[in-house]
Amino acid sequence: MSQNPWSIDEEYAPATRSPSTGWRYGPKDRVVLGGKGLTLGIAVAHLTFCVLLSSQSPEWAVVFFIYSLLPVWAVGAAVGSFLGLALRRVRNQWLHVAAFFAAGLLMCVPFGAFSSTGSLLFSSSIAVAAGVGRLAIWKLVRINRAGEPI
Repeated sequence: MSQNPWSIDEEYAPATRSPSTGWRYGPKDRVVLGGKGLTLGIAVAHLTFCVLLSSQSPEWAVVFFIYSLLPVWAVGAAVGSFLGLALRRVRNQWLHVAAFFAAGLLMCVPFGAFSSTGSLLFSSSIAVAAGVGRLAIWKLVRINRAGEPI
């Protein structure tokens, strides 16, 4: 033991790993997704959006993919992370899928005045893509089972 009152013996002790079995999120958080899951969900949603949007004109598929690359990833990351944070306490993942579908549909409400069928195809393709993107990462979420009966 050191006689110097300013030295801390624990500071020089060998490092030990803390057990990783604990839940490192809030006690009320039930469903948590990491960055890899968010990235995979956005990628699946982007591909689904391009496939659905190019179903009317397949020759424009590459153009849809390239032009939608930046907006889908920017909006998808922002909306997906905020909606994921809002839904952390909801354990039912079907409600997550429905919320992502509804958010995709509600984001396109301002585009409803442009045309009758074009906006319907556009907004429904975004909504379905968001729902499919969330459905694709179903198995990647971490679930807190602390409050469940055995």
